[in-house]
Amino acid sequence: MSKSFSSHSEDSNTALIVIDQQYDFEPGGQLPVTQGDEILDGIAQLMRTYKEVIVSQDSHPAGHISFASSYPGKKPYDLLTLDDLNDPHFHSHFTKEVVRDYLKSVPEKNQTLWPDHCVSGTHGWEIDKRLPLDKASLILRKGNRTECDSYSAFKENDGLPTGLEGYLREKKIETVYLVGLAGDFCVNWTARDAVRVGFKVIYDSTLTRFVNPQNKNRVLQELKSLGILIKEV
Repeated sequence: MSKSFSSHSEDSNTALIVIDQQYDFEPGGQLPVTQGDEILDGIAQLMRTYKEVIVSQDSHPAGHISFASSYPGKKPYDLLTLDDLNDPHFHSHFTKEVVRDYLKSVPEKNQTLWPDHCVSGTHGWEIDKRLPLDKASLILRKGNRTECDSYSAFKENDGLPTGLEGYLREKKIETVYLVGLAGDFCVNWTARDAVRVGFKVIYDSTLTRFVNPQNKNRVLQELKSLGILIKEV
């Protein structure tokens, strides 16, 4: 790690945020990210050097609105849109009104449907025990509302704050250093929300992996355009 990056670990105004490093997102899990476990050693090393460490945890109830299993006939990775509600063959464990209200509340007006994952209390929900979790000052659980997904550690997909911003303000944090899973979803959205509310952001692309690796260059370029500092080597 270069000097410009390593100095942040000793800065009381910088927090390390470890995003969703859970068994379900690692090889063998319900929603595995390729090579998602290869970043564990690097993340563990950072956790031992930072004074302020926050760990986020995807935490869904069974039957979550983002699960493909909640929509008979849908498959994991299908995209759910408002147009689906006009299909006479559309079926859901939720009422059409609930699905419509949710999709209208999210900026993209759609929802990627996932395999059941990170269901509270399951093994896959647990944060990887190879991380030194005793170094974490906060474990932030997100996505625990049945009718709303949550990618960002700062707010759920419908805009409801998680409380992380207020916590960081109380700690006088000015810069956040982001690692974890996955680079094109939860780390990406957390980075965007962090800079949007005024934090300086370092996105460590060496300590994340992507659901869709072909999206990596596009995501990094978009983040750079927002003024986010990318660590690439």
